[in-house]
Amino acid sequence: MSSLLTPELGDTKTPDLRRYFDVAALAASAAGLMSLAPLPSPLSAVLLTVFVLSGPGLATVTWMRIPTVAALAAVPVMGLSVVTAATTVLAWFYRWPATALLLVMVVGVVASALRHRWQDTGTDLPRPVTVLASLRTERWWHDARRNGPLILVAMTLVLWVPVLWGLDSTEYSQFGLLFVGSGPGLVICAVTMVCAFVWALRENRIATAGAAIVGVIVVERVTPTLITEIPIYGWTYKHIGVVDYIQQFQTLPPKGIDIYSEWPGFFTAAAWFGDVTSVDIMSIAHWFAPVIHLLLAVLVGSISRLLGFGVRVALTAAMVAELVNWVGQDYFSPQAVAMVMALGIMALLVVSTEHRSAAYLSIFVFAALVVTHQLTPYWLFGVAALLAVTRKLRPWWLPVPYFAILIAYLIPRLDIVAPYGLLSGFNVVDNATSNVTAVGTLGKLFTSTVVRSLSAGIVLLAAICAILLWRSGRPAWTATVMAFSSFALLLGQSYGGEAIFRVYLFALPGCAILIAPILLDALIIRLRSGWRRRVLSIGLAGGMSYATFAGLQGYFGLWSLVVEHPSQATLAKDLLANATAPATFATLDPAGFPTRVSGDYVKFASVDKNFDLPLLALPPEILEGFARDRKIEMLTESAAYREGETYLIFDTQGRAAIQYYGYFPDGFVDEFERQVRSSPDWSVYAEDENSIIFGYLRSNR
Repeated sequence: MSSLLTPELGDTKTPDLRRYFDVAALAASAAGLMSLAPLPSPLSAVLLTVFVLSGPGLATVTWMRIPTVAALAAVPVMGLSVVTAATTVLAWFYRWPATALLLVMVVGVVASALRHRWQDTGTDLPRPVTVLASLRTERWWHDARRNGPLILVAMTLVLWVPVLWGLDSTEYSQFGLLFVGSGPGLVICAVTMVCAFVWALRENRIATAGAAIVGVIVVERVTPTLITEIPIYGWTYKHIGVVDYIQQFQTLPPKGIDIYSEWPGFFTAAAWFGDVTSVDIMSIAHWFAPVIHLLLAVLVGSISRLLGFGVRVALTAAMVAELVNWVGQDYFSPQAVAMVMALGIMALLVVSTEHRSAAYLSIFVFAALVVTHQLTPYWLFGVAALLAVTRKLRPWWLPVPYFAILIAYLIPRLDIVAPYGLLSGFNVVDNATSNVTAVGTLGKLFTSTVVRSLSAGIVLLAAICAILLWRSGRPAWTATVMAFSSFALLLGQSYGGEAIFRVYLFALPGCAILIAPILLDALIIRLRSGWRRRVLSIGLAGGMSYATFAGLQGYFGLWSLVVEHPSQATLAKDLLANATAPATFATLDPAGFPTRVSGDYVKFASVDKNFDLPLLALPPEILEGFARDRKIEMLTESAAYREGETYLIFDTQGRAAIQYYGYFPDGFVDEFERQVRSSPDWSVYAEDENSIIFGYLRSNR
């Protein structure tokens, strides 16, 4: 197999692109200013997104001489870091001038861009006008008509549209979205996009291969946004509630309410974004995942290029990382942004051996990461330490300021973290156990088997590819550290039963980079032997098709449990606004009714931070008796003993979860609801087609 380590001009000796960066920075600043104009809120959101992801980053890299690919990775991450750090500091000091902060950022970007004299740097670069003049419409259209992979991408997107219509309203299925309505069409569209991608790689059509990656992101990640009215996942609304509180009171929730106020970077940045654009935070959360995936694809590809691999390898790595990411950690959450920031730091670390300025810049981004998420910076610190010991980054002492920032931030917050557990034991098997241990239905067993086989297969394949790369003298160490360092987290932390999911998420970029060069070699190799060619083709087609399906199944397998409904959000807002603290909101399962959809949750959490624990959080011995006989009696006794009002919430997602995981016998929820309706101690507080809220009548006590 031929090596694909063809270096690109500008990877080590970069032409002076700073003048063009300055022009782009000025354009981004104009977009930022326009976001303040009386425009429709969605347009303002797009303009501010452009500014945040380009303006501050371009203003920073224009002072530096780093590879163009490194700048591509650093620019969006730098913007996120600036907004995160600035809004966090403002919140800490009880200052919240949202518009003033944007204006200060714009002035800073403009000042940085105008510092040059804008004269010819002597670099032989194509002028933008010349480039535009060379793109004649006739030639482009003539080439497009002969571009088979691009035509296939376009046809797949056309096919995807009617698939969406069949997913708009689907019934419950224990096998998830792919097995109801036009769900199989999603798999067909995704596989077809992968075929177009492989075709483009074989014909060396780089732009078309990139378009196929975007097509996969559209099919897999834009679909949930378009077929739902509000964000999916009940736990998304815990984050929305924090942001809403900051927007209402222009300060952080009180200390001790929950862990979010101690790592506020994501929440303050989101609140600032919503205040500037006047976009409802729920709409921002609804479109959050596709943007995150686009950034992840760019960053994975950039890191691959910076490690010395060719463009086609970088594109393959981005595609692999996208296809096998089933974890569902891309929703409106700190960990999603933290993952983007961590990969941006990785890109800076890779080029730090030749460009010290990248290493110094990474310290600032790391500090912004530390105030954003609890776990991600510790994994990244471990990666940096391993790379420093093996002399793969410069200066060697770079992990020291990383560690100092981590410890300085953690120590004042030990009393907040301690109840969650700094360490959960040193049993790797226990720490790797999922937080869901129920056997459940056949559909649950099927989805679990699919995602476990995919995860194990990717990790094993990455290990094999690392050995092959090492034996062939191709760069492998940095990607190997990225791929396997996260498993060390299992030595001391279960992260509430989610550690194994985080380990896989952290490992994905490194695994994809390791797999990509070997996979590309296999895809483009031309074997003379007919039977060998057929075996290889069948194996590759089968393997990539299964990986595509398995990634989709993991992502959409819990669909009936995670879809939220607008009526539920409305009921939840009304309940939080009108109920009096203290109060208890008892749901069936945490996946359903959004009990923290607004900032009003704080008035209840300040009295009891566990005011909305679901019934399934009860101790096993109580649950067993609860399910067996004394359902309503036990619940009524508990409500009478508790101070304040008690609300019992039945929702479609909770019913689906109980059925899916088999927590209780069949018919349990219906019988339980019947008992509550017939009890004189409970009455219907509110009801719609997806939820029923019962209130305990304290007057009958």
